[in-house]
Amino acid sequence: MLKSSLDKYFLPFRGCMAAVAATMLLGLTLSAVAQESSTANELFNYPDTVLNGIVSAQFSKPMEECRKLCEARSGCQGFDHSQKDECRLFASVGAGRVNVGSTAETRSLLSNYTDPTNPPLAARLAKLKETDADGHELFALSKEAFKRGDRSVGLQAINLAMQRGNQDAKLEMAKWYDPRTFAPDRVDAIDSNKAARSYFELALEGNAQANNLLSSLCLDASDTGSSHANAYENFLRTTYCEGSISP
Repeated sequence: MLKSSLDKYFLPFRGCMAAVAATMLLGLTLSAVAQESSTANELFNYPDTVLNGIVSAQFSKPMEECRKLCEARSGCQGFDHSQKDECRLFASVGAGRVNVGSTAETRSLLSNYTDPTNPPLAARLAKLKETDADGHELFALSKEAFKRGDRSVGLQAINLAMQRGNQDAKLEMAKWYDPRTFAPDRVDAIDSNKAARSYFELALEGNAQANNLLSSLCLDASDTGSSHANAYENFLRTTYCEGSISP
């Protein structure tokens, strides 16, 4: 009798929770599919190039329409486009060869050929590790990687940029940990001390934006009515909020 009564009470609740869980799962699935689709649709650009391979269609279209037709079809492994607006779609791509004025784009990198103008993010990261001394390009790559859903390259690039003294990268990551601008897709948890430390160190180096962010963070931490009050439970106020940046 008791079990029957409890079931009558909880069954609607269980149904509601199941619906919420299903909705969340669907959202995650759609997000993953969207990211996968975005990656799959990426075409590597080769200027002054035509392709060799199996042509699946040939027609006259402007460059942008030619690209869109290929991007929308998973069976299109690449296309080339001539100065006369001749578009060729390829079911498979064997190689590329130089042809001034033509443009080719492919889903996979061409073997034994020059690099595309938009090489894969991981390849760009490997190159910038060797060439970007001040971290400026690494920071730009990090932003692009996150925008394109590649968290691994994004984190590697921004951490390298910070190690090379790039203030913009350090400030950006500090904001991710800041309770007011927390970025859950980039760091695992809010950390007001990590944010404050970066702001503090950058402010000491003369970074005005970091100084302003540190001041406002300290004000928020001292506000008992702040919506982020729980995030300041172990905040080192006496380290980061007392005294002057320019004693």
